[in-house]
Amino acid sequence: MKKLALAPAVALAITGLAASPVMAAPTAPTAETFGQTNIQVSQNGSQPDETEAAAEGAGEQAAPEATVSVSPKSISQTDLADKDKGVSVTVSGLEAGDTVTDDASFKKGDSITAEGDAVEYTIYNKTGDPAAIDPTVLDFTVIVTRGEDTQEIPAEFEVTADEEETEAPSVDPKVSLDDKKISASDFEKDGLKVTGEGFTPDSTVNMYSDAAGNQSPFFHNELQADEDGKISGTVKAPEDGLEAGDYTLFAVDVETDEVSNSAQFTVTEDETEEPKPTTPAAEATLTVSPETIDATDFVVENKGVTLAVENCEPGSDVRYLVTPKGNSNVTAYDNTVKADDEGKASVNVYGTSANDPSAYLGDYDVSVTCGDDEMTGAFTVGEDANAGGSDGNEDGNGGDEDGNAGGDLPRTGTELTGLVGGAALLLVGGVAVTMTMRRKKAAQDPSQI
Repeated sequence: MKKLALAPAVALAITGLAASPVMAAPTAPTAETFGQTNIQVSQNGSQPDETEAAAEGAGEQAAPEATVSVSPKSISQTDLADKDKGVSVTVSGLEAGDTVTDDASFKKGDSITAEGDAVEYTIYNKTGDPAAIDPTVLDFTVIVTRGEDTQEIPAEFEVTADEEETEAPSVDPKVSLDDKKISASDFEKDGLKVTGEGFTPDSTVNMYSDAAGNQSPFFHNELQADEDGKISGTVKAPEDGLEAGDYTLFAVDVETDEVSNSAQFTVTEDETEEPKPTTPAAEATLTVSPETIDATDFVVENKGVTLAVENCEPGSDVRYLVTPKGNSNVTAYDNTVKADDEGKASVNVYGTSANDPSAYLGDYDVSVTCGDDEMTGAFTVGEDANAGGSDGNEDGNGGDEDGNAGGDLPRTGTELTGLVGGAALLLVGGVAVTMTMRRKKAAQDPSQI
């Protein structure tokens, strides 16, 4: 038998003909894996007549010069395992009586006999398992036999991997509410706390709500699932609020459109609170102590007259105004202090001219204002009952070489320092206040007092 090879054999490069995904070395396809279907034998009148056959019988028969085409050139693993698809192999340039086989899909001894100039058949993966053939370029050889002559024709097609389908994550969304009952105002202000699980990880979750028994949602919020598919957040009422009644809340996983269970909750009417009775604020009070004081005591720092106020607004301004009655030699005292944390404030008023206590004799009006409260009081600086008589000034006021006498109530501690150098300030209740004297001579320098 003569053998004609038109092209060198191409090494087979296939793997996975068995069930395992990776083989240690490629193996040739066998009839155990591949089969044929859709066998077609053409009848195109190329069969020689008896006269031509007899004439050719006298000489040597021509060797076959067939060609092979494969369609498609590339096929997926799944399509190769489909009997109705597979790879179509067409062998042309035949003569009637030629036999066709291949080393991939035919069992030993099987072949197709041509009745014209061509035959066609389909190769497919007959195991039905796409994974039985790994992605590769699959080489095979078509063998044409004519009498004693044989022609081997190499052919190939590519097996491609199936596209991996991305499986949707398994989701089983569930939601629950921390509170089953909430007032309308709390729903609008603080919202309803919701938790859930079983959503697509790192995906958006739409929260919907509807009236119980009504499947038409009237508002929705968005929450974000974490890497474990869990949600936790707050769902607030729509802008126009909700009437009291029963409602349901459910969630939709955006990635899969899976709908969760429905969690029920009730919106209640806001309770009308009765106004609590309030205790009227105590009125501010002023205490003047003592209301009568000897002049000799009035000019002693740790004595003097204390003006104490209670029940002011804590931290409010408290204004003290002390005005002498009929004693033009003593100016009015005007000062403002702050009430403490208990609404209290106090100042101590005393004369700083200890060498002439009589300058302060007389009556004094006290006016104190804190907030809307205005309080009044009075005190009197009188002569000492144990005094040893007059110093020669009949009006009871001390005098200097010019015949002037008198005293001042300084307006602030700063002015006091300017009027009387080194005058001591008495601290009572955290506030320092003094009284000092001023001579009748208006042009006299205050620093000479």
